[in-house]
Order: sequence, then C-alpha cells, then structure tokens
Amino acid sequence: MAAPGIRLDIRGTGVNRSQALDVALEPGQIVELGRLDVTRTPAEQLFVPVTAGEIVRIPVAPATQLEVSRRQLRIQSGPDGTVRLTNLSDSIAVPCADRPALTTGETVDRPLPIRLRLGDVAVSLSRDEQAKDEDASLGTLERAPPFPARQPDDAGRAAGIFLRDIPLPALESLVCWWRDVIEVLQSASNSEDFFQKAARALVRLVGLDLGAVFLHDQGTWRPAVIETAGASSARPSTRVLSRLLTEKRTFFSQPDETADVLTSLAALDSFVAAPILDRDDRVIGALYGHRSRGLTQADGAGITRLEALLVETLACGVAAGLARLEQQRAAMARKVQFDQFFSAELSTELEAQPDLLAGRDTEVTVLFCDIRGFSRVSECLGPTHTMEWIGDVLSALSDEVVATGGVLVDYIGDAVLAMWGAPQRQPDHALRACRTARAMVRQAGPINTRWKPRLGASCSFGVGVNSAVARVGNIGSTRKFKYGPLGNGVNLGSRVEGATKYLRVPALVTGATRRLVGNEFHTRRLCTVRVVNIVEPVELHELDCTDEPMRRELFARYEEALEAFEQGDFRSAARMLGNLLAAVPGDGPSLVLLSRAVECMVHEPADFSPVWQLPGK
Repeated sequence: MAAPGIRLDIRGTGVNRSQALDVALEPGQIVELGRLDVTRTPAEQLFVPVTAGEIVRIPVAPATQLEVSRRQLRIQSGPDGTVRLTNLSDSIAVPCADRPALTTGETVDRPLPIRLRLGDVAVSLSRDEQAKDEDASLGTLERAPPFPARQPDDAGRAAGIFLRDIPLPALESLVCWWRDVIEVLQSASNSEDFFQKAARALVRLVGLDLGAVFLHDQGTWRPAVIETAGASSARPSTRVLSRLLTEKRTFFSQPDETADVLTSLAALDSFVAAPILDRDDRVIGALYGHRSRGLTQADGAGITRLEALLVETLACGVAAGLARLEQQRAAMARKVQFDQFFSAELSTELEAQPDLLAGRDTEVTVLFCDIRGFSRVSECLGPTHTMEWIGDVLSALSDEVVATGGVLVDYIGDAVLAMWGAPQRQPDHALRACRTARAMVRQAGPINTRWKPRLGASCSFGVGVNSAVARVGNIGSTRKFKYGPLGNGVNLGSRVEGATKYLRVPALVTGATRRLVGNEFHTRRLCTVRVVNIVEPVELHELDCTDEPMRRELFARYEEALEAFEQGDFRSAARMLGNLLAAVPGDGPSLVLLSRAVECMVHEPADFSPVWQLPGK
C-alpha cells in the first residue's frame, strides 16, 4: 500500500463524523477511495475495505453524495518514501491542505504528511513517528490490583467525609451516574442485553456521541453493539486498539481545539477505549466511545479522567456478563453432552457432581443388542430409507435403556451398547439390564408392524447381558467424549450377544448376571461355552422374554437333558431332547444340544468336556 511506517487515517465529518478508519499501510498495496457503488456484488458498506486483486477499495461516501466519484482517489506507495496520488475522477478535484488541489486525472508524487478531503471525509497519510507523537498525548488509567492494600490513613473514613463538600446538585448527578452503572452491572448478571445497556450508558451517562462494544476474535475486531446520539456506525482507531490489546489499559484522549480539520485530524475526536478481559486476563473486547466536533467549531469537550474511570467500570460489567455467558454455554454443552447418554435426572446430578465421571472401578451390568438381518434390510430399502428405519429402531431400543435408568454408551453400527451401575450406584443394576433386555426383544412386534409392509419380512434382535467389575469413565478422547466401561467383562458381554446366533435364542445372560437377579426372571441354563479370545469358560442362560406358562416345562425338561449330556450320558440326553422337540418343534437350544449329543455318540470323544467352544464371535 505504501512504504513501511505509513498510516492511513480516514475520518467522517459533518453528519458522517462518527465514521472512521485507521489502518497501518503495508508495502506494495494500492488503495482506492470513492463513493458506494450500488452495482457491485456483494453490496458495499461505508468504511468497510474490500480487496479486489492487488487493490483495496474503501467506500467513503454514500451513493447519493455526488460530490465524490465512485472511483475518486488512488493511493500508492513510492520507493523513496513518497506517496503517489491519482485523481481517478474526470470531473471532481480533490482539495489538499497546504498544497494545490489534485485536478481531474492528475497523478502526483508527494512527501508525507498529506491531508486532503473527499466530500465530508478527511483523509490523512502520515509516518509512524507522527502516530507515536499522538500516542504520547494519550491519557491512560493504570491497572489496579484486584484487592488494593488498605492504607493506614483510610481507617475509620466514611464516604460522607469525602462527599460532604460536594454541592447537592453534583451529588444528585453522581448518584444518577452510579444508578446507571449498577443497572449495567445487574444486567450483566441476569440478562442478555448488557452489551446494549453498556453502549447506551456511554451515550446517556457519559455524554458521548457514540458508545460501542467491539469484540476481538482471531486477530480481528468486530462491532457487537453501537449506540449513537446521531450517526449510526463507527470504526475505532486500530492503532489504539492495538495498544489496548497488548497493554490491557484504558486509553482516553482530548481533541486539539485550535487545529483545523485539514491540518490535523486529531481535531475531530476525543475518545475513550477500555479493555474487556476474560478470566485468564486476555483482552476479548473493548468498550469504546467518542465525542466529535464539526469542521469549524468545537461542539464537544474532551474526555475527563473520571469519565474514563466510569467507562472502565462499565467494561468490567461487560466482562462479568461475558464470563456468565461463557459459564452458561459450558454448562449447556455439558448438559447436551450428558443428555446424550443419561436420563434428564441423572444429567442434572452430573452437572452438580462432575467428579462422578472420573475413571473408577465398579460393578456394572452391560448389555449388547444387535439387529438381525441388517444387511438384508439395507439392500431392500436403499440408503435413504435404511437411515430412516435404523433411526426408528435405535430410538425404540434407546428409549428402553433410558426407561430403566441406564446409560447409552454407544451405537456400534447396527448394535446398541448400554450400561447400568454407573455413574450412579444402582444395587439392582442386573435387574434393570434384564428388564431392558426383555423390553427390547418385545419391541420387535411394534417395529415389524410399522415396517413389515415395506420390508416384506420381520426383523429381530439378539441381546447379551453380563455383570462384572469394569473401569468406568470417559473412554473417549479430548476431542470426543464417550462415557462407558472398559474391561474383560465388557468384551464378554459382546461375545454373549454373538452367542445368541449359535444358540438360536433372542436373549442370553451370563451366570454372573443370573446369580445377581435370583429368581426375579424365568431362565434356563443352556450350556457352558468358551468364547473367542477369552480363556475362562462362561455359563450361559436364556432369559425368557415371553412369560408363556408352557415354557416353564420346556425349560425344566431341557435342563434335565443338559445334565445328562454333561455327565456323558449322550443317549439319554438325545432321547429326552428328541421327545422335547416333538412337543416343541424348532426350539433352538434343544436342536443345538441334540446335535452335540449325536456328534459325541458318532465320534465318542476320548477326553470329553461339556464346555462348548463357540465357532465364532
């Protein structure tokens, strides 16, 4: 844009005096100034730079201000520290301070400083040294420690001693001031409009022409709220905001009442800027205000130290409001996160006691539920309708988990993993899991009623339940939260669910779970198996999900045949199982055990073990 160390300062005057742009110029760039071009897409905004290739365009006048051309002035740096100015207009000259006007179509190289005017806008180009001189004239408020030490001579002093010599009208004004300040502080603690109230207080309470809240994010400043006594927008000095960002102090200035606007742009404004700090003492915003005066007379006084203190106090209120919103957002994020896994009641308790999520060893019961025939359904429905179907099925299964106070740990493809016993202690965790297993199996009826006309077939579920001590906590990562259990007992629960396919039953529980539930549910011991990748054999029981009276006799006769098989009496076991299948054709466990008994009769094992090695997961 210009040689290093050059600053471009653009200030509105007259009715547009609240608008300003103060930027450091970079080498090699070109700036063009002009009025708004309504034909451009996207639409231009006053004092908002737009980059087009190597050129930065800045609209500085409304489309109706014909005293400025749409392309009026080009500014380009020169190698020797000069600035090249080109009047792009073919009908409007550009007035310059202390130099001849820039005529239409004219290009000149001029040394700094340069001051000129485009309609109601004053433009200044100066070296950094001049900016530093102006910085030196800024007033600042030193940062006070959070709890200043009490001075010995303060003992026993009351506010009345300090205020008794102040005239009554001044005291009444002071009280009104603090009422406004307190209103802002109160709004920061309990409402969402504290930005608006803080900016409004700068105009109404401090008596500024403009009050604004600017937020700093990812290296840029953006206006959050702007309140004015006249004009409707403003851009603060980026130079001052840069200092505020690094020094974390309040800055305020006073105008030079003797200077002409074309001689010194500092004559236009007096301003105040107070930092808004977060909990880590980082600048996240600024409370900004200014007073302006016209080109020929001062119609605004400078900023006093007391006014700067008031603005700083209001900035503290805004910071408190932002901190409150951040806490609310964090709490809401935790609640949304918790609600994905826990009931609403448990989610509320976890908010109050987040240490419940810390990793710990505890006895839990895990449940794995798999949807049978998912590949067939997916092929039949296609991707779009498959997502609709799986969403319906998983929602129904999830509702059963939540109904018994369980935790939805994960969806693994077309399977559900749930847990009971943590983070809240649930002495009856095994009972809750078994109730859920039965309810899940029974959900197949309503789901098939809804979907069988479209599927042409029914779907079913396989459920495996196991109880064991597991390590429970966040088993995810810092990027993705996942609350659940880890341990051999969890892996076994998954294998038990897989065993439902080999034993041809909808729901299986391990011996550990069966011992915890006692006689609460009707079960039958099916066999002892060794599952893939787990050395210790496990006892499996079918969990009755029908409550049909005839099944009690079926279960008893099966267990009698199982005892005969485990004692090596294969012929008696085969005879009893044959009679059982004649009465109840298609009973899966009876068919499997009969097959094992016949195999042992045909190929009598040399070293018989009743433990069955499952052929797969």
